[in-house]
Amino acid sequence: MRCDHCANDVPDGVFCTRCGAHQGTTGELRGAKTREQNYAAHPSEHVVQPSVFTTLFPHLGRQKVHEFRWAFAVGIAGIVVLYVAGLIAAAILVAIFLVPVLYLIYLYEAQVYRDEPATVLGFTLGGGAVIGLALTLVERAVYNPFSGVGNPLRSAGVAAGTVLFLGVLIPVVQEVLKPLPALFLPKRTDFPETVDGLVFGIAAGLGFSVSESLVAFSSALTGLPAHLTPGNWIYDLATIAVFQPLLQGSATGLVAAAVWRYRRGRLAGREIGGLAMAVVAHVAFALGTLLLKDMAAAQLFVLVWQAVVVGALLIYVRYLLHHALLEEAAHMGFAETVCPNCHMHIVASGFCPNCGMALTAAPAAVKRARRPASSTPAGTV
Repeated sequence: MRCDHCANDVPDGVFCTRCGAHQGTTGELRGAKTREQNYAAHPSEHVVQPSVFTTLFPHLGRQKVHEFRWAFAVGIAGIVVLYVAGLIAAAILVAIFLVPVLYLIYLYEAQVYRDEPATVLGFTLGGGAVIGLALTLVERAVYNPFSGVGNPLRSAGVAAGTVLFLGVLIPVVQEVLKPLPALFLPKRTDFPETVDGLVFGIAAGLGFSVSESLVAFSSALTGLPAHLTPGNWIYDLATIAVFQPLLQGSATGLVAAAVWRYRRGRLAGREIGGLAMAVVAHVAFALGTLLLKDMAAAQLFVLVWQAVVVGALLIYVRYLLHHALLEEAAHMGFAETVCPNCHMHIVASGFCPNCGMALTAAPAAVKRARRPASSTPAGTV
């Protein structure tokens, strides 16, 4: 059939396998081409749906996403059990490593690093952890919330200075330094797609999050008794298990994705907005948390604020990635493959004609299994 939008001859299907547009909607040209109701990495979702796993784990098919959701749920349940049992130090450690470990498993599962896992993981996760350790130690040398000795901000009694330092300066500096491991990745030309930059940026951000949380809670990890009354630790555990790593990973991934787009010659409003969104969201997260705690607001309100900021950040990540996938899905040549999202046997180029998934976001194993289409087998799309 001839695509209604790009005028190429393509296999019959709901979506054009060349441009990704929704077919049969010529009267709604703009909406059909941008198809924001069908997120390019996971077409069963809308672009503005703040889903964690389909945003930060874009290479996973529908079934694999469910497996990671279950693994995350089991991890959260484990943290709750440790909390109820009074094993707070153990709960803190599990909370700090839960999301980064899941992401490490995802990187191996999707093989986004091609054939160089040590180099990619060392520069992204490892590099982010090193920067996080160095920057957090410098921050603590300037401002230590557990001591008034040697603390210039506290000794001077400048509350506004403390707020600006912790709520504005530190987040901005972090967003400048966190993406460096992904941006200076060796052989980064082997990873040209924006989705690669996003994933490597998220990995660097999660590595940073591990070091930041370990330093922040070092006193608790070394000073708490083996067993104690749970108290209100559940709120801190929720922040370090969910919201803190999601903020650091999403913001860094957004910056890296915007830089990847710039390297491809694209620096329009979406990319500039991505850089601004990463900084603004991080400042809002840190500043809002600091002010709410200073006003002695209910800790549940603090978590709600953190969830709102992280949700907005995730939506912008999806928005940028969606349009990048639509624009970067160059004609890959028609090939027989199995869509990792809908599991249909298809003859496709850049998009699955059945569900509309951008095949540039498919796991490496699926890409390697593509076979040139000499003929279309019966029953394929």
